[in-house]
Amino acid sequence: MSWAHYGSVISLEGFDANAFLLTQDHPKVYDVGAGLSYAVGDHLDKEGELIPLDIHYMDPLANYFNRILKKYKKTLPAVEFGMTEYLSAFIPGDASLITIQNALDHSSSPIKGIVEALVALREGGVLYLNHHPNEAEIEHYKGFHQYNIDETAGELVIWNQSEKIYVGRLLGAFASVETKRMDNGHIVSIIRKQGDDVSMPAPLCKYVDHQADKAELCEVLLRYQFHNTSLVKNMKNSFRFGMFNVVQFLAQMLPWNLKMKVKRLIKQA
Repeated sequence: MSWAHYGSVISLEGFDANAFLLTQDHPKVYDVGAGLSYAVGDHLDKEGELIPLDIHYMDPLANYFNRILKKYKKTLPAVEFGMTEYLSAFIPGDASLITIQNALDHSSSPIKGIVEALVALREGGVLYLNHHPNEAEIEHYKGFHQYNIDETAGELVIWNQSEKIYVGRLLGAFASVETKRMDNGHIVSIIRKQGDDVSMPAPLCKYVDHQADKAELCEVLLRYQFHNTSLVKNMKNSFRFGMFNVVQFLAQMLPWNLKMKVKRLIKQA
């Protein structure tokens, strides 16, 4: 993946997004888990003419990223709030293309994220995935890295220590899945929505259960309130955040080679 294509023609590794979007009426693109990378270009190239693309940059940390944009007075599009696990609640089923790069394996349920993205697509739309293989294994299942994304004999596989799912087999006729391992090792998948939401196979419906989603989110909110609203807890968090900023500032002053050595040592710990 090469970053920062903002201001240029949309470019995705292993997929001609420009050619695909030119076949769509009023194409709309969502770059999910975008952070502040602006990795997906915001124009189409139609016979040499640059055409602005309707693209939305989405991330669960949108509020923080937008504060950074405001602080440093960057003239870049605001990041919209959205979560992979509940994507159909943020995208009204009109997306031509949804891109998720190096972010799906950070979610609490990658399979749910894929199904939610398919619901958010228009019929014939594409979900584009690009990830480093087996990040959870490399990171020893720490933090957000609880799932691995890999390719086996041309199939997209999502797995961890307790389960292994072949995505194409799960989706069946609802979507086609084309997966390849690029020369640089990246796992690229192009998942095309074949049917409408009414024709969704029964095994997939459990991943888009809005009642269960509401119950889960209420439980998470109340648990957070219980654990994080005390004065002592807030003071501890403020102290930790301040220490993190100091460490980050000092780390930025280190030479690049030394940073990479420290990162490798942390991974091995």
